[in-house]
Amino acid sequence: MNSTSYFRPYRNYFIAIYVAFLAFPARELVLLTDPDKDVLLFSTQIMILSAVLIAVLWGYLATRLYLHPERFSLSSILRPSRRIHYIFIVYLIPLITTLTVSWALPQAFDTSPTRTADYLLSGTPFRVVGYSPLFLAIGTSVIVAFVGYPLIVLGYLRSQLKDEEVRSALWVIATIFGFISTLILAAGALNTLGVSLEGVANLVSTALLAVVVNAFRKPSFLKAFLTSGPTHLGLKLTDRIAVIYSNNRERMAPVSRYINEGLTQNARIVFFFHDDESVIREHLTKEGVNVRHLITKGDLRFISLGSLYENGGRLDEEAALSFSQQLVSEARATDKNALRLIIDFGDYAPKPWQRFADHLASPRWSTSDHFLDIMMMFQAGAFQGQQDALDLLKSRVQVIDLTEGIETFSKGVGLSHQEIAGRKILLEYDPLSDYDRVIRSLVAESTSNFEGIVVFTRKDSPVYTLVGEEPRLKVFILTSKVSYPKLEARDRFLLPAFDTSLLLDALNKTIETYKGASFTVIFDNMSHYVFTMGADKTQSFVRQSLELMISDKITAVYLMNPGAHDQKTVSTFENLFDMEIVCHPETRIPEVRKKMALSA
Repeated sequence: MNSTSYFRPYRNYFIAIYVAFLAFPARELVLLTDPDKDVLLFSTQIMILSAVLIAVLWGYLATRLYLHPERFSLSSILRPSRRIHYIFIVYLIPLITTLTVSWALPQAFDTSPTRTADYLLSGTPFRVVGYSPLFLAIGTSVIVAFVGYPLIVLGYLRSQLKDEEVRSALWVIATIFGFISTLILAAGALNTLGVSLEGVANLVSTALLAVVVNAFRKPSFLKAFLTSGPTHLGLKLTDRIAVIYSNNRERMAPVSRYINEGLTQNARIVFFFHDDESVIREHLTKEGVNVRHLITKGDLRFISLGSLYENGGRLDEEAALSFSQQLVSEARATDKNALRLIIDFGDYAPKPWQRFADHLASPRWSTSDHFLDIMMMFQAGAFQGQQDALDLLKSRVQVIDLTEGIETFSKGVGLSHQEIAGRKILLEYDPLSDYDRVIRSLVAESTSNFEGIVVFTRKDSPVYTLVGEEPRLKVFILTSKVSYPKLEARDRFLLPAFDTSLLLDALNKTIETYKGASFTVIFDNMSHYVFTMGADKTQSFVRQSLELMISDKITAVYLMNPGAHDQKTVSTFENLFDMEIVCHPETRIPEVRKKMALSA
């Protein structure tokens, strides 16, 4: 089985369903022995008990998948607090009713020796069990619930997931389970009419379960983890973000990345500008955005800010919200997967600020399926002397301040962001040095440049303390406590620490997920692996991982404590990287090596 399957944490539920299904062919074997009435009745009741158990497990599993990562257990049913809890309770009613009737009213079954049915393909008579009209009616309600509830629940879940493999697997599993249940009920009803097809129904059901197993094995949980939720460029965000910039040049780099990444997701981009449209087009073109072509295709539009907010010469916040929903409808009608709005307010900040902050944080800017994503931009001058206003905005909307961190890391080591971006870096640190500041500045710079950040670290590492609670990162937690990948919480994923094949698979899925976008990988740390796996195996792993990250859109930073190893071991690892950044305990500015090679 694929150890990174999306459904791996739920494997035991699937196994229990398959085991319970064995009661159906087992009952068929009982029929072939021509049993007495009591044995036949008991075997039929056990089969119905198994069917109800399958329905309960499948409904419970569908609900857990829907609520994940939120916990769902028996206590949730006894103390329901959400609508889905009540719906699941209603789902259980026909199941409990069927089970009760099967044991309390044995007269609902005809187990007399004279009850036979002809096998449709050969005409040979077989001993069967007849079902009363009452029981068939109750059984039909079970099938309706068994088919309808999981299909609806998983259908909604599919709309929230971006990974097509997982979406397809959910549809296959739900559909096949629904078809099997309908087929078995139909075979039972035909028995009552004197026609036997139960053997064929069981054979077809077994074949379809094999298809379910394949769907269960295939999808990668890692990819679903990396793409889950409303994110762009790896940042865990709400559907809107506020960006503060100091000048036009500074804002265009992240805006161009935001646009290009949206285009890879088949999104329409609408840019509301406050200044000269021609200047914006020129700057975006310099940043690599094919403005003319995108406008011709209808993928990019420029609209003045006044057209969004003004109504009869006055500021109308309601008009802006209505206009955004109109744009959503238009984008959906043209089969777009998303709509991205860039609203550049410049230095304009209407008062009172409390009302405007409420407007920016309004839930009407978002859609339930995260179709709409908004970047709101402000020039730093809009908040001059208005620290309270800025604090209020930060409390309502996630804010990225480009004036603080766009080159924090690069300048700290004497380089520019362009010289750092795409490089494979060995960060050599002394535990007594100020390397934690370097890591923080690296995260701040990547965030300010709208680059995704993926961190591989251990919970007992100082790096986890630095980034573990940072909400904008995808963190792979390396641990010996799990033998297969497991989602711990949103954006936090447990990986077997020393299974290099899974680590490489996680890295490869990361690269696939962020294809076309710039992002940073932080791997902490090589010294730990040298001591636990040996220098040769660690070096082989590092080399393979770097080969996966050959793209110049991927910045990779690997940590190593050189003081823990001999010089030969350190030199071997240094030769794998583009550059080394060395953090000494006696200096605040790290030493950069191979800088001449970069400038060349």
